[in-house]
Amino acid sequence: MSPEALVLGLVSAVRAVPLAIVYAVLLTESPRRLLTAYLVAGAAISVVVGVLVVTAFGASTQSSENTAGRLIVDVVLGVVAIVWAAARGTGRLPRPRRRPDRERSSVLPDALAMRLKSPTPAAMAGAGLVTNLPGLYYIAALVAVLQTHPSPVGGIAQVLVYNLLRFAVPVAVLVLVILRPDRTLELVRAVHAWGRRHATVLLVLAVGGVGIYLTGKGVLGLIG
Repeated sequence: MSPEALVLGLVSAVRAVPLAIVYAVLLTESPRRLLTAYLVAGAAISVVVGVLVVTAFGASTQSSENTAGRLIVDVVLGVVAIVWAAARGTGRLPRPRRRPDRERSSVLPDALAMRLKSPTPAAMAGAGLVTNLPGLYYIAALVAVLQTHPSPVGGIAQVLVYNLLRFAVPVAVLVLVILRPDRTLELVRAVHAWGRRHATVLLVLAVGGVGIYLTGKGVLGLIG
């Protein structure tokens, strides 16, 4: 198993929008059913994309050209992440118009927040598909998996492990909803409030740290 994919899986577990969706679902009357719909759809698209990538490109991972190509991808992703983190940390990224605090309960975009005010299983499945498409961390993790030159079975296994980490928080919340429904909202509310207070710092550290690592790894690999 690629150590980098494991680390990226852990970082992916604390993505802001999916966590906010989980919190919003807990405020509904049927959190178990809605959270299950979100998880099944999100995990399905995430796993399918990952499996397709590692099975399609895994057979060609031995050539030096493809190795150099993956290192270049690392550098590009790393630089993009560093620039984004620097812009976010210095306040240079455009910020959405803030709603009054009494109306704002999460980091969700307005359109998605409106859809989740009275969610249905179908709407939650759609949210799962849209918010769990591969992003920066997932692409970097797939590159790391391919760099281990996996067999088809080995590549698929690594994708599954990555996704277990990526969906660890929603899965844990679903288990809590099933086993301790009386305590789940209280616990998640506390974590959610802490995350909102420190969201910018956490995002800058996570994205910037991953960016520095990917850039350094790619540059060293290309000149080594």
